[in-house]
Amino acid sequence: MFRILIGVIILAIVIYAGILIYQQYLIRRLKGIDQQREDLSLDELSNSVDQVQAMSLTGKTLEEVQQLTTDFGDLEENRLPRLKQQVDDAINSAKQYRIFSAQQEAKKAEASLDVANQAIKQVKDQVSELKQIDAQHKQAVKTLEARYQSLRKTLLAKNFMYGDAIDGLETQLGKLEDDNDHFREVTSKGDHEEAAKLLQRLQADTDHLDEMLKAIPPLVTNLETEFPTQIKELKQGESELTAQGYQFPEADFKDQIAALSAEITKSKESLAKLDVDAVKQADTALSTKIDHFYDVMQKEMTAKGKVTKNLDYLAKFISHAQNQNSLLMRELERLNHNYTLDHQELETTREFTEQLRNIETAYQKDVENIHSNDAIYTEVDARQTRQIHDLTQIEKQQQEINDSVAGLAKEEEQANQNLQQFEFKLHSIRREVENLNLPGVAKSYLDYYQVVSDEIDKLTDDMNQVQIDMEDITKQLIMIQSDLDILTEKTNDLIDSAKLAEQLIQYANRYRMTHDEVATASQEAQRLFDEEYDYAKSLETIATVLDEVEPGSYKRLEDRYYQSKQPIADEDDSEVADK
Repeated sequence: MFRILIGVIILAIVIYAGILIYQQYLIRRLKGIDQQREDLSLDELSNSVDQVQAMSLTGKTLEEVQQLTTDFGDLEENRLPRLKQQVDDAINSAKQYRIFSAQQEAKKAEASLDVANQAIKQVKDQVSELKQIDAQHKQAVKTLEARYQSLRKTLLAKNFMYGDAIDGLETQLGKLEDDNDHFREVTSKGDHEEAAKLLQRLQADTDHLDEMLKAIPPLVTNLETEFPTQIKELKQGESELTAQGYQFPEADFKDQIAALSAEITKSKESLAKLDVDAVKQADTALSTKIDHFYDVMQKEMTAKGKVTKNLDYLAKFISHAQNQNSLLMRELERLNHNYTLDHQELETTREFTEQLRNIETAYQKDVENIHSNDAIYTEVDARQTRQIHDLTQIEKQQQEINDSVAGLAKEEEQANQNLQQFEFKLHSIRREVENLNLPGVAKSYLDYYQVVSDEIDKLTDDMNQVQIDMEDITKQLIMIQSDLDILTEKTNDLIDSAKLAEQLIQYANRYRMTHDEVATASQEAQRLFDEEYDYAKSLETIATVLDEVEPGSYKRLEDRYYQSKQPIADEDDSEVADK
């Protein structure tokens, strides 16, 4: 029982100690809040508010300042004293051990302190903003005044540079002066919201007037000096060139130049209305037109020199091309009797005749127009350029046609020589085969021989026609040469096989009595030779068995044969040389 009592007493002591410690914590916390409240010095802020109140403010700005004063008064008279009272009440509650009540009041005091800080910051920001706006507007008054005076000085000192725009510019300057005065008045009264609206418009109007003062002088110079001088030069130039016999591509060329003066007048009217954009557009258009008219006259003068220089050259060129075409036509008509012209040579040359006639007609018309002063030289120059190009192409094609037919007679002569060689070659092949006194020739060989013979006969017939197609003749020559080469190869193979077969069958006789296989092979080889005329097969049959009986015998006999053999081609060449 005693121990329990001791425990209760210790617990009570601990609780009491805890309450005392927390009490001291709350009191220190509340004193810290009160110290922060005291640190919120309102003297400097009060002076700033007084300075703002001392400004001569009106309109919405005045309403903002009044609200600012109200907010500051509420802060000074209500919020901070109420915060002081909250802190004192909380400290008293803590001292009286009303811990929970003191804790709640401390939280409220902290919240009130935060609100007070925010309110002070808001007031400071508003004061700073109002001072800044006031300073900006006062500076704007000075800046705009200086710009206005500069613009006024420029306009008064250089009014001669603004031509018909001077009255409008002076009106704009007067309006700008009135707007500056109004802005100054509004600013001096402190209605900064209204002043801000005026400032934006006033700056834009000042910038616009400044831009016009810079943009108008060069436009006036063009309208008053440059363009009139250039128009005068154009009129004089057109008159002089017309008197010299020049014509222009545009029928109303003179009227177009005369109309430029009206465009200047219209542009001056736009300038008087200060429609600078319209004047700029008109300035560009006028400059472009004037450059165009200068360019037209310059091109005509340049073209005249080229045209005059080309007249004699073209006359000779046309005459030469016509003469060449006549010679070519006569040659083609002559050749057409003996040869087939496969590439429209005659038709193309007749087309050249028509083209040359048209070129000459156009040329003569230009010459007449030049002599009667009706020629537009740039157009004549363009035609001459086309004519020179066309004549060059015609003569080039004439030469190509002439070259293509120039060798027809020589080609015919060469074809006849080739035909004679083919006939001689075929005859030589036939004689060589006949001289072998063979029992016969294989049908495949005879058929191929006949094909070549028929090809040569057809070529002979085509060459004997009144009108020869040399292109077809050339194709036949190539084909016959190829087939004749093959026939020569087949003939060589036939002769070699037949002679070797005969030699090997004769050589095999020495083994017929002692070797039955040789006797059998010799009999079969002779049958193939005499009955089927298959000399290659006959040679193979006897050669195979001989190599079995006497190895290397066939190779030895074959080498001996080819060493003593003179090719058909060599024999033919010797015969041709003898002849």
